[in-house]
This record gives sequence, structure tokens and C-alpha cells, in this order.
Amino acid sequence: MLWLTYRQHRMQLMITAGLLVAVGIILLVNGNAAADSPAPAKLFADLYQYLSWLQVVPVAIGVFWGAPLVAAEFERGTTKLAWTQSISRFHWLGVKLAFLAVLATLGGLAFGAMMQRWVEVFPADRGDTAFTSRFDNPVLFTMTGVAPGAWWLFGFVLGTAAGALIRKTLPAIAVTIAVSVGLMIGLSNVRDGYAEPRLVALGAEPAGRVVEMVRDAAGEITALKVLPADWYWRFQWTEAAILTGVSLLLAVAATFAIRRRS
Repeated sequence: MLWLTYRQHRMQLMITAGLLVAVGIILLVNGNAAADSPAPAKLFADLYQYLSWLQVVPVAIGVFWGAPLVAAEFERGTTKLAWTQSISRFHWLGVKLAFLAVLATLGGLAFGAMMQRWVEVFPADRGDTAFTSRFDNPVLFTMTGVAPGAWWLFGFVLGTAAGALIRKTLPAIAVTIAVSVGLMIGLSNVRDGYAEPRLVALGAEPAGRVVEMVRDAAGEITALKVLPADWYWRFQWTEAAILTGVSLLLAVAATFAIRRRS
């Protein structure tokens, strides 16, 4: 089953691997140039305007990996053949889902590690590199650390569940795009609520992202509510846990969807 799954999806796998290699080479060249440059911010900005589009890769994973996984089998009628063999439909789906889910997660983690290493190259003491903050920049937050692994996994499982429930590839693709983009926008708006902000007295160095100003009865600002920058990993793992939990629920939904198909 593993070999069959690889053979059926090797084109998507090879294209994704090629993308990771190409991005890695570009980051390496740009990072090496920035390490010795007197103006690293320009080198960052020149590449960032293109790399920022890679935040939608999880959507592409859902469209090209997930949505056709089951829906295309239904459309071609090959499920009738596959499900009458000695391998049960749960075994059939489980192997496909697990094998590709692991590869999608590993691909996302590799991408996040490359992006993280690239961002760390830019020194904070030469030029305006404040925008390279992985914690404050929502795009960098979703493309560094462990979050990309969870996002790639979510995109894949969402596409698979949509294909299993709808049984048509194109509608499954549309649902995958709409839900993925909606969740990306939604989480970016509630991300500051992953932890209770720390109260910092007025005049003290906030050392983080200010999310609220505390005022007294007269309207004067007395303190700040701050999310410390060193909570980056805490927020990364929180987002990864949310996406992994949702992915597990979607995998269960896909399993029940093929169970009721005779």
C-alpha cells in the first residue's frame, strides 16, 4: 500500500520536494549575502516580498495532495475495485492518509526550519530589521518554527476530508481553499489571545508586543498589557496544537464518510 500510494502521488511529492530545494538554495544565497552586508534590511525586503506568498502553501497542499486523494477515486470509480479487495477500506484510507500526512508534516517542518534559520541571519544591530521579528510579523510567524508543519498537515487533511464528504474533486478544492483561507485569517486575528498578556507598569521597557493600554478612571494610561517576545515558542506550540487537533477531527470525519459509502 505504501508503494502504491507513492506511485499514485509521486508527482505531487516530487514537485513539493523540488520547491523545498529551490527555496532552500534561494534562502542560503540571500542569507550569506546579508550576513556581510552593511544594509541587510534591503536584502531581506527584496526577497520577503516574494517569500511571503509561500504562506499559502498549506492551501496548495490541500488542493493538490488532499482533495483528489479520495474524491478522484470516487469520480473514476476505482473505489469499487479497491474496496472489494482483501484490504479493508479503513486500511486503504489509513495508509494513504497516514503516509501522506507524515510527509506533509515533515515538509512543513523542513520549510519552517529553513525560514527560521534565514531570519536569524539578519542582525538586529545593522539597519532597520525590526520587521524580521518572527513574533510580531504574522506572516513570518506562520512560516517559521513548528507552525508550518501543523499548517501543511491541516491543509492536507482538510482537502482529504472535503473530498471524502463531497466525492467531487472541484467542489472539494473550492471548500479547501475557502476553509483554509478563512482559518488563516481567523487565527491571525485571535492569536494574541493564546495567553493572558503580562501587565507592565508605564515607563518600564515593554520588551514585547503591546496589545492594550490600561487606563485609570481619569483616562490616563497607567500600565500596558504586553505579550513578551520570548513567548514566541509558547504561541508556536499553541497554534500547532490547535491545528493538529482540528486535523485529527477532520481525519475522523473522512473515515466516517467512507464508512457510510457502500
